[in-house]
Amino acid sequence: MDLEQRLQAFANLGTALRQAFGNEENGVFSDEVKANIEALKAEAASAKDYNGWFVEGMVRHALLALGESLQEEKLKKWVSAYPLDGVRTPKTVGVVMAGNVPAVGFHDFLSVLMSGHKILARLSSDDSKLLPAMANLLLSLEPEFESYISFTDKYLKGFDAVIATGSNNTSRYFEYYFGKYPNIIRKNRNGVAVLDGTEIETELEGLADDVFLYFGLGCRNVSKI
Repeated sequence: MDLEQRLQAFANLGTALRQAFGNEENGVFSDEVKANIEALKAEAASAKDYNGWFVEGMVRHALLALGESLQEEKLKKWVSAYPLDGVRTPKTVGVVMAGNVPAVGFHDFLSVLMSGHKILARLSSDDSKLLPAMANLLLSLEPEFESYISFTDKYLKGFDAVIATGSNNTSRYFEYYFGKYPNIIRKNRNGVAVLDGTEIETELEGLADDVFLYFGLGCRNVSKI
């Protein structure tokens, strides 16, 4: 599967997400794709049953935001900075995903697959349904991803590199277990806003969104002013 094929698959996924959770009507999809769109919408509606923070409005907001980011021109601009179109042997990247906000692991999912590698994802129990539903939708749009996507609830094994996200405490365990592999290990983060009194109303409204969106649980939510 070449870069253009991967780009088009994710651009089509973006169209499907915008159609499912926004007002876009441009997508013309097969019955299989439509069924997977409905399945993802059902997961968005029921996410609060296993994670009380994942109220439907917040989940829909997150999935629509991902759909907005997966526009063809945006994807092309993003990947243009990286040499992704050469011939290479796909590696397996193990990804330990967080579960603090809906589908928070999607960018790692996108990055691994867009770079031509395989993903082995260990999902958080707090967010174990949304990404598999999105993966099913992606597979119905591009079946060649079938051998590139795996999920597990066990310890990761059989990988070539690791991306792991957790707290400052869990990062010590990640470094112990994964330190001998090429890795990206993320620790706690805090968002900070600096106000100087010149802010206009729309900027303050945007700040309010940054503070309260997803109940402030995101590592990029502003928690200090």
